[in-house]
Amino acid sequence: MKKQFQNWTLFSIVGITAIIAGVAASIILMTGVSASDGLFGMYILFGLIPVLLVIIIDRILVRKFGNKNVNKVEFSILLLIVPLWMVRFVINLIV
Repeated sequence: MKKQFQNWTLFSIVGITAIIAGVAASIILMTGVSASDGLFGMYILFGLIPVLLVIIIDRILVRKFGNKNVNKVEFSILLLIVPLWMVRFVINLIV
């Protein structure tokens, strides 16, 4: 059990959290009375398919290369994406 929790990576934790939140939100939306809410709940479920693929690829890479190497790559991807989000936020404020 102890070894099982040593292989956590950034994408796996964020992906599992996104899947749990997405499924909960889609269930709430699909049980509503509005047809548009039900469609949006289905849209959320379809949006979770790429997240599931990223988690599967992450688990394969952790098994092949180890979680330290995979975490280094994932944090560098995150460090690339965060400044792009900030630039987009500033552009949206200007325009």
